[in-house]
Amino acid sequence: MTRLDERPPATATRPRRRRGLRRWVLGVLAVLVAALLFGAYGWQPAEADFRSSYLAKMGSRYADTPIARFHYIKAGTGSPVILISPGGTSVIGWKEQVGVLAKDHTVYVVDLPGQGYTSLKDPDFGYDLDAMTSAIGSFMDAVGVRQAALAGNSWSGGWALAFAQRHPDRVAKLALLDATGLDLPGTWMWEALKVPAVGELAVKLASGRSMARSTAEAMMVNKKLITEDLLDEWWAPSTFESNIRATVLLERRLDWSKTESALPSTKTPTLVLWGKQDTVQPVERAQRFADLLPNDQTHILEGCGHAPQLDCPTPVNRHLQTFFTD
Repeated sequence: MTRLDERPPATATRPRRRRGLRRWVLGVLAVLVAALLFGAYGWQPAEADFRSSYLAKMGSRYADTPIARFHYIKAGTGSPVILISPGGTSVIGWKEQVGVLAKDHTVYVVDLPGQGYTSLKDPDFGYDLDAMTSAIGSFMDAVGVRQAALAGNSWSGGWALAFAQRHPDRVAKLALLDATGLDLPGTWMWEALKVPAVGELAVKLASGRSMARSTAEAMMVNKKLITEDLLDEWWAPSTFESNIRATVLLERRLDWSKTESALPSTKTPTLVLWGKQDTVQPVERAQRFADLLPNDQTHILEGCGHAPQLDCPTPVNRHLQTFFTD
């Protein structure tokens, strides 16, 4: 039987408890880091098994170049208008505009590398502004278009702007819808993609269909327009391994300081359309574009979010028709 005076001193048990707690914490951290690294670099979500009814109706086309096998759709006749698929989605992003603009124009809607159904060929493609603008020029050459009006939404607006700044002779008019291109930080969720491993895992987790719904609902004000068909078309390409990788690289490599500094010398006639309720690119950024661009028309659209061409197609179509036709 142990006497009270034979028990270990309390001061001797505390260090052992602290060491035990420290080992437990370090073990938990090691498991979490291992899970993060596996999710970021080892795990790959399944690609969607999906057949697009929209593309079955519109007819997919492909243009082969050394950079990529570009996926696009084409409609109408007249002066060329090229609509660049919004960053992170596909040609479905302009579904409400194609038929309207095709009444007066030859309309191309194209997926750039990392978007939609375009497949990359160039193993050294950089996913920066130089690479994305070279891709636009490569596509135009492949389909035989020397000069066109360009339109983009979000990232693709920034790419169209950068192309117009580099090749003003090839862009007759430019339409920017809630576009990037300003040297300003994104939302915390997008900025988080710049963190190694965290960004890779976040984009993979976001490729789930339920997350695609949450993203669409956060971006759009008129949620009744988010049909199951639209959601499937929006979501499916985001599951492709090449597109997941591209999203992370683009967020880390796109340098918008170059496009903003060149805005005062951008002479291309420019239409700026912005959803007033944009939760990704705040509406105040439209005014910054207006202040810096020397030849612009700027319109704020009430009751519209980050993808106004899907959220508010009627006013967007009216503005695009007028701008491209005048």
